[in-house]
Amino acid sequence: MSVTMPNQLYTAEDLLGGFNPWDKMGYTLSRDFAIYREFVANGGPLPASLAVRAEQAAHDAAIADALRIFLKTVQRPLVGIMGGHSLPRNHPAYKAIAHLARDLARKDFLLVTGGGPGVMEAAHLGVAFSSTETTKELDDAIEALGKAPKAPVLDDLFAPDWTIKEGKLKALLEARDWLRAAIEVRRKAPATLPVSLAIPTWLYGAEPTMPFATHYAKYFQNSLREEALVNNSRAGIVYGRGGGGTMREVYQDVERNYYAKTLDEVTPMIFFDVEKYWETDPVMEEMKATTPGINVKPTIRPILTFGLVSEKRHKKDVEACLDKKLLFTTDHAVIIDALREHEEQSQKNLTFALAAEPLKIGTLRMNRR
Repeated sequence: MSVTMPNQLYTAEDLLGGFNPWDKMGYTLSRDFAIYREFVANGGPLPASLAVRAEQAAHDAAIADALRIFLKTVQRPLVGIMGGHSLPRNHPAYKAIAHLARDLARKDFLLVTGGGPGVMEAAHLGVAFSSTETTKELDDAIEALGKAPKAPVLDDLFAPDWTIKEGKLKALLEARDWLRAAIEVRRKAPATLPVSLAIPTWLYGAEPTMPFATHYAKYFQNSLREEALVNNSRAGIVYGRGGGGTMREVYQDVERNYYAKTLDEVTPMIFFDVEKYWETDPVMEEMKATTPGINVKPTIRPILTFGLVSEKRHKKDVEACLDKKLLFTTDHAVIIDALREHEEQSQKNLTFALAAEPLKIGTLRMNRR
């Protein structure tokens, strides 16, 4: 394999080095794409040999350790922002996430995403421009990015000899333009970016990597990446609009909170969208599904109530906890207050995790009752 064992987290330059914004195939020249091509050639999620599996496992173990050292060094409340890769840059929901992320970063929260396009990029963009005095620079950046609004999904790229299929050349050109716009905006951001963390995976290497995070913990195994995303977001998680992948993270978070040993350890879940995406039922038109929203509101609260009510906890106490920690809102002040209230407990849990004392973290002691 072409990947070497990392001794620290990746930077955008590490992953995107080699990219040529003037070459039609310039996206394929990046180190990130080269690793993805080899990952697919070696079997993707089903490694072709024990040697490949072992090398990938060694790489992911090194990344996990680098992530541990990073979190131990930064020691700031870690807030996840989850959401779909397909959200266009010129969509109002993209701008809303970017502005929320800017405000959270200015309140000294460390933001983490899955590192891809869409909602994830919007979050890191907001952090990148969080040190500017006004929001004008951020709004200008969003407008500039809107000229290449949507990242193409680069799946089914390769012919049997691992060359690019001719029918995919247009998508690769669009990926080049999408990334070129991002790099041009990155140059207009403050020279020293405020810290933010991305945790992507080569399993989703068909999604172009955005360049606005300062640190990237990129894994081969998506299961390790999902655990790192959800379990490390101890201060809370904000959910922008998304699809199947975001739904998996939502209910992974639900499971974590379902088994909380104390109500103090319930982690805030914040569903954020100005058009009430998470409260709207899908619409079917002529047997062709469109999804203006995914209504999770009727299911999540009953599930958590069922899990949290016990002989030692009255329903009214659980309801009061969920009133503060299960939120469907776009009010930045309300969101910041909910995250801030959980900050002390989240930092205790992070300390236990970094000290290799996971049994002291109630939400990791799932009893499967």
